[in-house]
Amino acid sequence: MSSSSRPTRGFLLALAAICVLGAAIRIGFVVFVKQDPSICSPASIEQSILQQATGKVPKFVGKAPDNICGDALVYHDGANLLAEGEGFISPIRWIYDDGVRFQSADHPPLYNVYLAGWSVVGLDSVLAHQLASVLLGVASIALVGLLGRRLVSERAGLLAAFLTAIYVYIWVNDGLVMSETISITAVAGLLLLTYRYIAEPTRANLVWLGIVTGLTVLTRAEIALYVPIVLPFVIWWSLGSRVRDLRNDIGRLWRPWLGRTIAIGAISVAVTAPWVVRNLVTFEKPVTLSTGLGITLTYANCDATYNGPALGWWSFPCLEPVPNEPDQSLDEVILRQRGIDYIKAHLDEVPKVVAARVGRVWNVFRPFQQIEFDQYDDRPLWTSRLALGQYYLLMPLAAFGAWVVHQRRKVLWPLLSMYAIVTFTAATSYGSTRFRTTAEVATVVLAGIALDRIWQWLSDRRTTAEAAPVPSGNGIDVRT
Repeated sequence: MSSSSRPTRGFLLALAAICVLGAAIRIGFVVFVKQDPSICSPASIEQSILQQATGKVPKFVGKAPDNICGDALVYHDGANLLAEGEGFISPIRWIYDDGVRFQSADHPPLYNVYLAGWSVVGLDSVLAHQLASVLLGVASIALVGLLGRRLVSERAGLLAAFLTAIYVYIWVNDGLVMSETISITAVAGLLLLTYRYIAEPTRANLVWLGIVTGLTVLTRAEIALYVPIVLPFVIWWSLGSRVRDLRNDIGRLWRPWLGRTIAIGAISVAVTAPWVVRNLVTFEKPVTLSTGLGITLTYANCDATYNGPALGWWSFPCLEPVPNEPDQSLDEVILRQRGIDYIKAHLDEVPKVVAARVGRVWNVFRPFQQIEFDQYDDRPLWTSRLALGQYYLLMPLAAFGAWVVHQRRKVLWPLLSMYAIVTFTAATSYGSTRFRTTAEVATVVLAGIALDRIWQWLSDRRTTAEAAPVPSGNGIDVRT
């Protein structure tokens, strides 16, 4: 059966059952684990690390929820403020600081918009936003199943979906109220539509691919790299080019390739344009997708992150003194320049730091320390330990799955590009497990394909053994 044909009823029923399993795991984590105070809750941190480092009076204690922290506070409270009509303003300034409307672009907006939709209808608690994220997680399971089916077979799709349901590095995000959960869903949809377009390069599929690319960029800014490093090649492959005929193909295909590449890029840009235009007219200095670069460069490039235990990671005290400009873009400029200046002054150490960052994101440099650090991203230690074991099992399977896809003469680069994007992100910022999130989609898909191939190999061996003649003493097959 062709993977592009309609799914069978059996596949859909099995996929639905896997989605139910995934939902049960995620809801269980939210209800029974993530309602307890987090190790990184404002009350915990501000009374210890941050207060010691800054000497400031804690402003979150007694006001912020105790079961989320860090960026999750920005997403949760920011979504509620957006639902109340306050726009994209800093919830830290509005709720916890001085009560002013401080225009903000801390992150790309899609996760905030998604949560705000639930807040508008009254589902504005932390628990409601966690369960809304679980819904995204269940959608990811279904999309990964459809992707594995399109690439290889229905069984491969179901195996990939099952891995998505149980893989901790995927489902843990749904209880954290962090944008990783929506980026997983978006990347799964992006890859599915990418392979659909390669197989069926219609105008409608091109439009949908452009739209979903733009939406995915609005979940995590680094996915913008997908536009130049993947989409032009996808268009070329969809036109039927082959390496052995490259010289002839260039003369024959360059016009339709150029036209379609410009079209899909324009559609992607059009989807992100409202947010980018809002930022350009709101802030004094140019801002496109977010103002996160400056703060990242600052706390990832300092003495504490270039040597010692935090090598390749980040250090919050490196932000001191924190600029307090009337415009967030001015803060961004100051922080960005501070980080760049430090890099320039320590160029000889940069290769070592970049290697450590990349090693951290792929759990090959100080992996057990890294899962301890992951607690400050609100990941319980026991989940990180379990996830690390799963990760070490899945990555070799994913490598084998990539070989299987190559042997089947399928285009592999869209999947592999996720690993390239993650590596680039870590190298230019800092090493964190959560930066690997978008590549986890490729990992479970490729691992599912590998398990499907192993399943088929074992089945073929069993069939061959059963079909082999069993001679009796006189040389006659005793089964006849």
